[in-house]
Amino acid sequence: MQSAFDPSANHAISKAEAAKLVGAFRKAASPGAHQSTAFNRSAFESILAQPGCAGIRIYRAAHEDGTATMVLVGVDASGHDLAGQEALCAQNGTNCPPFCAPNDWL
Repeated sequence: MQSAFDPSANHAISKAEAAKLVGAFRKAASPGAHQSTAFNRSAFESILAQPGCAGIRIYRAAHEDGTATMVLVGVDASGHDLAGQEALCAQNGTNCPPFCAPNDWL
């Protein structure tokens, strides 16, 4: 397991590897479990535009009613979450289920 954040890392994987990883998760998950959250481009652009932001960390999270969600936060080049008073975070994405991709190849 990599311990340090590397702002120059190449995170690309093949579609086959993506399908394998997602398939393994779905096989292990309970029926109806949270599978994904879609965010629009502006959520990422706003976070990445912050001074000192070198990437985005995505946290698993839960609403007060227990339903799953994801929270996005900017990360600096040392791997620390941006935490200043003005730090931007994002949530309010579109969860699957119930709103899943209609032609989901994963």
